[in-house]
Amino acid sequence: MKFPITLSLLIIATGTILVWQEHQRIETLRASHAKLVAEAAKSGIHLSSARPGEVVRVTKREREDQGKNVGKATAEFLALAKKMKSMEKYEEVPYAELQNLLMAFRKRIASLDAKQLKELIVAVRAETDPKMQVTKTLIGIAITTFAINDPRAALALLTESPELFDANDTITQSAVPAAFAMWAKHDPMAALDWMRKNDEKYPAIATDDVKLGMISGAAIHVPKIAFKLIGELGVKNPDSAIRHIVNAAITPEERTATSVALRDYLASLPEGKVRDEISNTAVQLLADNAINDGFEAGSQWIENAGFTPDQLASIARRGFSSSSISSEDTSKWIDWLGKNTPEGKSSSGIGSIVTSWTRRDYQAAGKWLATASDGPTKNIAIRAYAETISEYEPEIAAQWATMLPSGKERERALQTIYENWPQDDTSAEAAAEDFAKHHGLQRSEPTNE
Repeated sequence: MKFPITLSLLIIATGTILVWQEHQRIETLRASHAKLVAEAAKSGIHLSSARPGEVVRVTKREREDQGKNVGKATAEFLALAKKMKSMEKYEEVPYAELQNLLMAFRKRIASLDAKQLKELIVAVRAETDPKMQVTKTLIGIAITTFAINDPRAALALLTESPELFDANDTITQSAVPAAFAMWAKHDPMAALDWMRKNDEKYPAIATDDVKLGMISGAAIHVPKIAFKLIGELGVKNPDSAIRHIVNAAITPEERTATSVALRDYLASLPEGKVRDEISNTAVQLLADNAINDGFEAGSQWIENAGFTPDQLASIARRGFSSSSISSEDTSKWIDWLGKNTPEGKSSSGIGSIVTSWTRRDYQAAGKWLATASDGPTKNIAIRAYAETISEYEPEIAAQWATMLPSGKERERALQTIYENWPQDDTSAEAAAEDFAKHHGLQRSEPTNE
């Protein structure tokens, strides 16, 4: 299928405009490089604080060539736009080539200041059709790139030259959330003050994306203020804001700071369903993030996080994100849930993990189950394992289910196995009916919807 070059460019550009989100994670690496930068400077080696590890060898002449030659940058912009248009005749879009061209383009734009960028955009709009999608997309990428590197200057450019921004262009609009996110990362209250002074004149700056970007940016260094911004900005969907805040907490130290700020935030909310839901969502995300540290470090962090019994019960009910758990740690997390969460609350969480594990690697799950210690955790795991494999190995599932103690859990497992029993041929149907007769089971009546 042939994709128009404009659509292909938009696809790649979408990834480009999300670069600011990755900047949030890079901030952690920047902190660890601070000492190295200082020590290197003493030896006469200057490293870029914006790009850790990149040696800076910039002379006055180079700064003039990179930063002041707007004419050259404009020519490069126009040549790129022409190249994009020429690709429209291709049967297949060369995505790798497009990506490389855009990377070089962003690097060139990053060398300009606000005045030079404005001059470039004005010149480009004068030389091309401003409404042409390729031109609009490249201008959007240029402004977003600038917003990442100098958010305050980008917003000033907006107020001084609103005609440069197409309110209906999603690529261009991305510059505003990017600018606020990067500004809020370093000075959230200043960003908030700027928004309050300008939101009536420029309504587009007070969108949900902008607000969530500010909250996400502030969460990296000052999670307490990030939680405060939920109310200050009038966020309509607190759950989404909570996710942005918690997902910014990558390291154990960041998670601890976020969990402390979370307790203060929850204390400010009235008791009730909304507060409980926010608490459960945040705690679950914190726990899922901790899993990425591995079992030893992750479990230790959760145990020391000061979660309440209700919050631990919520973790037990939901389990953990199976995609976050490594194969070698799965059984450890199952055992941990059984031992460290309120008794009787971990059934659904353990069952969810075992089900996902069985679907990924039923042999590994079965091997662990065969050697697991008897008790409530193993019984929960047996039922989940048996029900999961019953769709393709009903006889083996039945063997596992009969190991469960007599009671409702065993009866439910047997019923599920019978309902899932494959009906491929006459012999399979006969085997299913023999199984049902032996255990006194009957088919569930279909529900009328």
